[in-house]
Amino acid sequence: MTSYRKFEDVINAYWEARGTCAADRSYWDEGGSPLLETALLEELLTKSVQDGDSTQSGGLAKALDMWIAEELRAAGFDDQAVWPRLAKPRVLDPSVLRFIGSLDPRTAEACCAALPRFASSAANVLGSTYNKQIDVGLSSWMTGPEILISTKTMGSSFGKNLSNRFEEAYGDAKNLKGRHPLATLGFFFLVNSSIVDEPRIFAKAVTMLEKLRMEDDAYDATCLLLVDWGEGGQLTVSRENDRVPLSLSALSFFEEVVRLTLLRAAPEAHELARLKRIAASA
Repeated sequence: MTSYRKFEDVINAYWEARGTCAADRSYWDEGGSPLLETALLEELLTKSVQDGDSTQSGGLAKALDMWIAEELRAAGFDDQAVWPRLAKPRVLDPSVLRFIGSLDPRTAEACCAALPRFASSAANVLGSTYNKQIDVGLSSWMTGPEILISTKTMGSSFGKNLSNRFEEAYGDAKNLKGRHPLATLGFFFLVNSSIVDEPRIFAKAVTMLEKLRMEDDAYDATCLLLVDWGEGGQLTVSRENDRVPLSLSALSFFEEVVRLTLLRAAPEAHELARLKRIAASA
């Protein structure tokens, strides 16, 4: 089973049990805050850890990527333009699928069978200086990149690894914004809640995430999400998130990503996402 496939199965089972899907559910509460499916995130992270994934292997980050992509689909963005997609190939321009849909059934079936050989499971985006693999995004041939989100996870050794993570993030932001100034750029950092037991390191993480969004050509939104590592590999969103500034919360992150993306897009673009915002404010 591929690294994404197991998360695909978790997501499909989650929505099947609720009789709905991400695109059909309400996304905003009456106060204009996102209604995040943190229960789905917990299931994805737990599946990853119980399968033996670690923060070093990248499996935990893939679980986080799939959840963030589901939240963007729930916000109303094109489910085929958001990556990683819920089905293989994970990265594909939506116009290709529309073209295949216009073909006769026999030809369309043959195209779908051949497509995975030519499409990618990763998205490499050219910045001003170098190519960067983007974890979560929204893009099409017509618009170019509209959302570019980098994700990082950290389970331990905070003092040793923290500075390296932020140096990489800062350089990536400058590289991507240099070529795509209108793309909404996000950085999502998922960390073991035990970091709060090291007050100086926790304060450093908060400060660095705030600094990453201070400049116009850096990140538009940054997030620090704390999770508890429980017995048996059970991961849950931690109550310690009350210590995280509101500006770095997951709620603020998604609210800002959606707001800026709709603001920078053509007025007729992302109709469903705009309708969901309007319905919430009515």
